[in-house]
Amino acid sequence: MSGSARQQWAGPAAALDLRLVPAAVLSWLVAILGLTAGWEPAAAVASVSALLMLSVLVAMRRRRGYAVRPGALVLLAAAGSVASVGLVVAAQVHQRAAHPLRAAAEHAAAVTARVVLTGDPAPVLTPESVGYGGRGAGAAQFSVPAELVSARAAGASWRLGGHILLLAPAAGWSDLLPGTELTVSGLLAPATRPDLTVAVLRVRGPPAELTQPPWWQRGLGVLRHGLRTASQAALPERPAALLPGLAIGDTSAMSWPLREEFRTTGLTHLTAVSGANVIFVVGAVCGLLSLARAGPKTTVVCGLLALVGFVLLARPSPSVLRAAVMGGVGLLGVFVGRRRPVLPALAASVIGLLLAAPALGTDPGFALSVAATCALVLLAPSWAAALRRVGVPAGVAEAIAVPSAAHLVTAPLIAGLSGQVSLVAVLANLAVAPVVAPVTVLGVLAAVLSPLGATPAQLCAWLAGPGVRWLVGVAHWGAGIPDGALPWPGGVAGAALLASALLAGVALLRLRRLRVLVLAGLVGLLLVLVPTRFVTPGWPATGWALVACDVGQGDAMVLSTGQRGIGVLVDTGTETGAVDGCLRRLGVVSLALVVLTHLFSWQFSSVSRGTGAAGVWDLDHC
Repeated sequence: MSGSARQQWAGPAAALDLRLVPAAVLSWLVAILGLTAGWEPAAAVASVSALLMLSVLVAMRRRRGYAVRPGALVLLAAAGSVASVGLVVAAQVHQRAAHPLRAAAEHAAAVTARVVLTGDPAPVLTPESVGYGGRGAGAAQFSVPAELVSARAAGASWRLGGHILLLAPAAGWSDLLPGTELTVSGLLAPATRPDLTVAVLRVRGPPAELTQPPWWQRGLGVLRHGLRTASQAALPERPAALLPGLAIGDTSAMSWPLREEFRTTGLTHLTAVSGANVIFVVGAVCGLLSLARAGPKTTVVCGLLALVGFVLLARPSPSVLRAAVMGGVGLLGVFVGRRRPVLPALAASVIGLLLAAPALGTDPGFALSVAATCALVLLAPSWAAALRRVGVPAGVAEAIAVPSAAHLVTAPLIAGLSGQVSLVAVLANLAVAPVVAPVTVLGVLAAVLSPLGATPAQLCAWLAGPGVRWLVGVAHWGAGIPDGALPWPGGVAGAALLASALLAGVALLRLRRLRVLVLAGLVGLLLVLVPTRFVTPGWPATGWALVACDVGQGDAMVLSTGQRGIGVLVDTGTETGAVDGCLRRLGVVSLALVVLTHLFSWQFSSVSRGTGAAGVWDLDHC
């Protein structure tokens, strides 16, 4: 980022322009209403809003020649947006409800359908999934979004559209590209998610009658495959599985334990394509052009090309388009340095996206993306400026401020979705913040350079290696901390509760006298918790012979062999990383023997990836 851009980033904030915010919020609510309660309520709200809009227009016409009050314009924008979004949502929800396959799905009918894939096959991972890297990471099934072309069920045939979700076996499906048209057969099941999916099709066998995807999808598939190949060649197993997810959202090689460690430590958002990815990539391109003293027009054109190219590389699905729009709004806030023109652009983007893809109304990623963009616009500039005032270099300050602000704002949503609050999430996000941007840019660069040969792509992946290893290490460390994630009420109530707690904390910190008391309380809490929970004095006890590890659900016991650093492990529990933390605190670096009374827990620990165990006894299968 250029020096002028940094000055604008830190510049004084103008008064907030909130005129389009009510329109965006109300449009979002009517979309949620239609997707969850049916098309009738959405149509009713749209009709009332349309009448209200007409009434406002008539009143404005009668007052021709007089100044129009700002409140009337806000009301007109809100009524028009709600009427438009409500009408679109009602029409599409009604179409889904009347779809013939929806009724067939209620009876688990057998169907043969012709479909076009609209996304990449995603592995359906469970705790029983085995594998640490590679396409699918040991998944037995893949979920594939598709668009219907035609269908035949119960002696009837239809040529009709509609979104359908395929649950397919790994064989023949894992490497298919979006845009491929094919024929599938299987059993229908009802769609349970509150979106526009007509039904779920449990596919039997491999696809038939395949057609080639478009040339540009094939080209992008080459780039994505090049990034995976370069990562596997240049990095160890877990970092190699993580790099494509960080760069372009390709999490197909991430194993279940790695995903769980990222979820427990509040780092899952890093593996989803978001506006931050767009800012990192486009910002890097614009920064290089600024160093090369390119003109404003050249910078703008190249920035737009980088934006379009990244969207295509990460797949132009609704979620990625959402991230591109939100990232573009975030970039506007970064480079303009004023919040006044950015909030209307953000609100207009929300309305436009809901009109183009109403199913985003109940998409958790949409809510997270909007919240994160608000953080980029409203919080990150002042946070970066505060860090620079205490001596933090400008680039580092911005790299820390962006993900930290995004994490704070999205924390209530994540708590409502996951039903837990990660106590290590803030620390983990701060620890990884400086490496996220360079790792993302290097990963994208490795994909772009892969057609030129293996060497340049592997060099980029190798350069990203230290940062990716650091991310894996932080996630593994955080997941192994006892009580690092606490249960929390799920749903809207849980999200509202945490949001209220965070707002109360921020309000207290803004009062100078209370700020000292709050900080003193936090320091005292850390002085009590850190020694007792994480650095317990005298642990492990000298000459220990048998230790029962706290691994949550299940059991795990460690027996001493009398040799320093070598032990015997009986079972591993089911909590991700818990037994690893116990072994680490005991100083056990090698296992002479592992005894399993049941195999279920074996996938939950890095012990299963090899710790030098001389043998494994599986008593459950003897």
